[in-house]
Amino acid sequence: MASIRELFEQSVLMGLGAVSLTRETAQNLVDEMVKRGQARREEASDMVEQLIQRGEKERNALRKLIREEVHEVLRELQLPTHADMKAVERKLDAILQKLEATPQE
Repeated sequence: MASIRELFEQSVLMGLGAVSLTRETAQNLVDEMVKRGQARREEASDMVEQLIQRGEKERNALRKLIREEVHEVLRELQLPTHADMKAVERKLDAILQKLEATPQE
């Protein structure tokens, strides 16, 4: 059976969303648990750190997922990348240099 602490962490992460959990929010939640006798003061600091670390992991995972999804959508749209545009720019520069070097009639 899950401990009160584990249940608290799960409910906080699901209820508030780990991506929005700030240090201040985590501290306030843990302080409230201490007031209610659901956690000991000695555990509070560790609980806050664990919640913050878990929130950071969740934020990083979400960022990675968003990047991957955006990359996939851009690939599907077949939009030119920055590198593609730079390659076209270099080709145009080369063409312009040849045209400028060619004597005009």
